[in-house]
Amino acid sequence: MVYKIIFTHLFMFISFLSFSSVNEASRFSIITIGPYEDELYSAFGHSGIRYYNKSTGEDVFYNYGIFDFDQPNFYLNFLNGKLLYKVGKYSYPSAEKFYRSQDRYIKEQILNLNPPDQILLYNYLEQNIKPENANYLYNYVYDNCATKIRDILEEVIGDKLSYAKYDEVISFRKLMDKYLDNNMWGDLGIDICLGPEIDSNIPYESKMFLPDYLFESLQSAKIGDTVDLVSETNEYIPSQNKLYKNIFSPNLIFFLLFIVVLFISFRQIKYDISFHKFDFLIFFLTGSVGLLLSYLWLFTDHLSTSNFNLFWAFPVNIIFCFLLITNFSRRLLNFYFILYSSILIALLILWNIIPQNLNESLVFLILAILVRTTTNIICLNRAKA
Repeated sequence: MVYKIIFTHLFMFISFLSFSSVNEASRFSIITIGPYEDELYSAFGHSGIRYYNKSTGEDVFYNYGIFDFDQPNFYLNFLNGKLLYKVGKYSYPSAEKFYRSQDRYIKEQILNLNPPDQILLYNYLEQNIKPENANYLYNYVYDNCATKIRDILEEVIGDKLSYAKYDEVISFRKLMDKYLDNNMWGDLGIDICLGPEIDSNIPYESKMFLPDYLFESLQSAKIGDTVDLVSETNEYIPSQNKLYKNIFSPNLIFFLLFIVVLFISFRQIKYDISFHKFDFLIFFLTGSVGLLLSYLWLFTDHLSTSNFNLFWAFPVNIIFCFLLITNFSRRLLNFYFILYSSILIALLILWNIIPQNLNESLVFLILAILVRTTTNIICLNRAKA
């Protein structure tokens, strides 16, 4: 009984302190920042929470998208999918000025919260920014700056919060692709490293890992049956959006590689010219990619399990590229090239059937590898005869 009284008085005291900061002149809003082309991690946009109190002049930005390059083992944690992000509290005018300097749009959704929910949200955020609570284990689709806000609102408002459902059936990968039209190499890297887990169709709530989808969801969200979650929306749209298109796209580079491979393969078959150094480079690079994908699958928390890219990025290539330049056991090399060619042909035939959406630009790369393996099979058997 004594503990209950103490707890009640403590809660009332904390609430009283909150009232000094949260009152009828204060408001919370969700800030959605547009994509930024210069960095891959900013290509999907950003979300944060703004708290503004007109009577006190307090205007702050709670940012759940902060990572620290100086944290211990930063690059190892990044590779292993164990990167820590944290929430920080900054001046909102300064944050807005920074995002405007990058020519990114800014959309503000003022939340229609009653005083108790405002107090609860304020206390929640203030508790989160404490050093012992600030860090969280980041995941690019399950736990990021946008999903944090979704979860916080559900925690504060509870079952009263509901979203309008849309019938769009889509996967994580296809949602990401919408933002990477101007960053095709980044798109290729994501498509190679992430496995079929991101190709499954996802529920509506999961789409809110993207700031724009969070914005869209909040626009139509309700508290109870009739009260709109968002009371007002303000937008800043830059006068011009800078779009950078890299002319040296993966499609172009791999197509040019395919043409070069056709040329040297023709010369090898017709004139019996060796191109082992060229083959060494191709098999060494694809084998290295395969080793990376194997590591991501077996030893990290990335969404990289059962990655079908391992059928062209064959890890064993890293061994056979050295056997090739040393001309070790033609019989073994011939067997390997036949096996590898068969795998590549099967991959191309089953391209649209396998449960992973492979990047289309890889077709030219796979064809180039297939031409080289086939050419080596022909030359090895001709030499044997």
